[in-house]
Amino acid sequence: MIAVSTPRRKTHRGDVAAHVPLSFPFLLYNTVANMIRRKGLTALALLALMPALSAAQSKKPLVDPFPLRFPLVEAGSIEFEGHIAGQPRARNGIVYFATREGDLTALVASSRSILWRFKAGHPVSTSPELAGEAVLLRDDRGVFYEVVDRLGRTVGMKLDFAVSTPIRIIEGRALLGTDDGQVLALGSDAKPLWEYRPAAPGAKVTAGPVPIYGRNGGLDAVLFGRADGRLLAVDPKGGLVWEFKAEGAIPADPAVAGGRVYFGTSDRLFYCLEAASGKRKWRRRLQGAPVHPAVIGDRTLAVPASNSVVYLLSRRGGSILSWEAIPSRVIYELAAAGRLALVSSAAPAIVALDLKAKKRAGQYESSGPLVAGAVWSPPYVVLFVEDEDSGRQRMVFLRSR
Repeated sequence: MIAVSTPRRKTHRGDVAAHVPLSFPFLLYNTVANMIRRKGLTALALLALMPALSAAQSKKPLVDPFPLRFPLVEAGSIEFEGHIAGQPRARNGIVYFATREGDLTALVASSRSILWRFKAGHPVSTSPELAGEAVLLRDDRGVFYEVVDRLGRTVGMKLDFAVSTPIRIIEGRALLGTDDGQVLALGSDAKPLWEYRPAAPGAKVTAGPVPIYGRNGGLDAVLFGRADGRLLAVDPKGGLVWEFKAEGAIPADPAVAGGRVYFGTSDRLFYCLEAASGKRKWRRRLQGAPVHPAVIGDRTLAVPASNSVVYLLSRRGGSILSWEAIPSRVIYELAAAGRLALVSSAAPAIVALDLKAKKRAGQYESSGPLVAGAVWSPPYVVLFVEDEDSGRQRMVFLRSR
């Protein structure tokens, strides 16, 4: 057996390799064994890391395939008969809008083609509501319609209640609030499945229904706001979960995210509550009364107020991070478009606010006054514009340049 020695080499602190005489077979065996052992340990380490890597990848935010950037250019337009009622909606590339004359239309944004159109029995002054694959509409005579499929087939039923809120289907039940303060769940025959009448009756229900879902994805409660400042959380069977008394009437739907509830009142106050208990987390007084639901970003809230200002508040503590003065009254709902909030007002323009950068991202001047809030149907911003001379209305499709 030939004895060999390894050459001396520079070592790092903690390196156990040293000038040790070794026999050749032992050196060969030891080297191969170490390589196998190291490869095995590396493979085991990689296997151990795979769940963590997979979890990290699953937590990575999704990339928006159609990020909205300014400036915007017109990509097309279409004129329609009638006058817009309420706020149009968008889902999966289809824009839904109602007219005061009673027409409910589903239009494919990419082709500007009508998918279906439904004629209500009476004039309409409320917004359509989306529920799963259905579209809901209530006319001015109290008839409630549910468009049940993409062909526009409908189910209609007459309501005998003085409905004061949108009617929304949540977990298969139609929920609503009334002028005299009741909260109702209706069956398919328009008869109440249950009703909740607060201990302090008489105040009109002015906001909701808005669902609160728990961590397991189940429905925990449904929110309703009233003209007396009471925010009610009612469980799926009609029992009261909690009640919060705010200062001032609640004019707009609360927004729910991250286990918290955000809403404003006519007394120029904006609140954040724990969704599970209704306990107040913070309250912020503004210079104007919040008039529409807040748009929620990762860390920021966009709150439109009656003083023609949109406030950007911290979700964590309610601090005013910045604000944006709007050219005219913010009379329409804000639209969320990725990290942007689109602000439509009485002026012939929309303003985009970047919720992450907390500043204005751009503005677009329309050819005439807006008759509804802007709608985001990626990759299009859809405006509803009226010609001042003819009075005719049209949809304008905008996209990033």
